[in-house]
Amino acid sequence: MKHYIFADESNLNSKYLLIGGIWVDELTYKAVVQKCNDFKKSIGWTIDAKFNWKSVSKLTLPHYKNFIDIFFEFNLKFNAIVIDQEEFKLKHNEEKDQELGFYKFYYLLLWHNSSNDSKLEYQIYLDRRNNKKKTRLDDLKNILNYGKPKYLSKGLNVKSLEPVNSKDYNLIQFSDILLGAFGFHYNKRHLKPDSSNIKCELAQYIATKIGRKSLSFGTQKNGYKNLNVWLFKSNKVKSAL
Repeated sequence: MKHYIFADESNLNSKYLLIGGIWVDELTYKAVVQKCNDFKKSIGWTIDAKFNWKSVSKLTLPHYKNFIDIFFEFNLKFNAIVIDQEEFKLKHNEEKDQELGFYKFYYLLLWHNSSNDSKLEYQIYLDRRNNKKKTRLDDLKNILNYGKPKYLSKGLNVKSLEPVNSKDYNLIQFSDILLGAFGFHYNKRHLKPDSSNIKCELAQYIATKIGRKSLSFGTQKNGYKNLNVWLFKSNKVKSAL
């Protein structure tokens, strides 16, 4: 059975860094894409028009709310990790490499939220970013497939892992909006005097959709409805890495 993962990151230069994505099976994915494309056409947008947390405005806010409603309509699964960068620096690894540290967290996100059932085939799409090491994504794919022999745990069945332009993938746009909203609350930007009223309203809209007053919460591994937001602690991360 084919499954897709569409992932992104947010708030890389803030106290709380977030990495997360949407997990979806093949049949649901096709239905969601059709729904998203039909919606974009209905508001006069092209299907490659991009919903992006940074770009929401007073004029487009109703469209953003309707777009994220599609995520909830299909009860899509959103998994994310939240890293307190004041507690744990990305360079805290054997090579003192910030990029390596970033992808170790990406590994933890993908590994802990996926199944190593060999019948499940994963195709993973990450929002494109500039990496210093050209083989970074190939390395990530190989490690996910390799598993953890030390713990007698076999790897995932990752058929592809590739960088893509988020304008071509509606589900990465879902990830972008959700990560932006969670990061907005986690980093307390909604409390700043100069905070964007539009972003405050969109973040609160999402919080209300899941029955929360704020998006600054963690679910650990149990999840909350169709959301799993894992707030890492530095001692747990060091042992996991």
